[in-house]
Amino acid sequence: MTLNYEKPVAIFNGRLPATLIMKMPVLNASTSASQFFTLPFRRKKQRYTINPPDVCYNVIYLGNVLTIMAGGEHCFEKPLELIWKAYCNRTDGDLNMGLEITRSGLKAETKEQGLTEYWAHRITSSGAPANYPRIFCWIYKHDGKRLKPELRCHAVLCKRTSDPLNIHTKLQEFLHTALQVRNRNMFRTSAVEYRREKIAVQNARLTGSAGCPRRKKLLHTGSLNFRPPVCRSKSAPRLGSIDEEQEVDFCYIDEPESDSESVCYRAEPDRLGRASSDPSPNAASTKEVEEG
Repeated sequence: MTLNYEKPVAIFNGRLPATLIMKMPVLNASTSASQFFTLPFRRKKQRYTINPPDVCYNVIYLGNVLTIMAGGEHCFEKPLELIWKAYCNRTDGDLNMGLEITRSGLKAETKEQGLTEYWAHRITSSGAPANYPRIFCWIYKHDGKRLKPELRCHAVLCKRTSDPLNIHTKLQEFLHTALQVRNRNMFRTSAVEYRREKIAVQNARLTGSAGCPRRKKLLHTGSLNFRPPVCRSKSAPRLGSIDEEQEVDFCYIDEPESDSESVCYRAEPDRLGRASSDPSPNAASTKEVEEG
């Protein structure tokens, strides 16, 4: 089916000139339904999957143990060894779990404990170790007693050997995407805030100095270039009062004198010695009184 176009024809009988006359396609008996629905004014409907549904895996929960390593090459060796040994020695039945990978982390649902969500920003590491082909494990930062953070290694047993690697790859993709979106949003927010603050400062400067008198403008400009004297700066030494100490004779303070060298001890013998050497009668009478 084709569209037929004719040459432009000018009409001057009191009407507007018609520059183009297009003949609409004629539907004949030979026109099929497929040709009718593929006309230019008909478009096919298309479907786009914006967010694919989250994948859920049926696994067996093996358990969790405390660990001190949040990540690294050998962070899963010792915890997985303890978890697998405890699982092999277990006599109870298996704990079936539905593990769902979401953009916010992991969702684990059991009949006994219900729904448990592991947030992406608290998952420090995840992996599918080659020594344990069907095991997927991750290290999560829990809140212990008194809100004390503690690291625990969780492990699940998958049905197929390809499931652990698929879970690990999908989780890492979601985590990287979330981190990129977060960094992009932070950059945009910081740029918008910086631009808004700069515009606000400029508007305040323009509106504040528009109606100011000339004297105030000069004082404001001069204060920007003013430097305080050195004595007022913080690095200048501060002057304080000087306390004058009283002068003390240190001749008797430096070394304590013995009783034999003290003045009080030698005063009486000196006086007695002078009295014995003095021939005056007063001295003799004084000597007699002292002896008596």
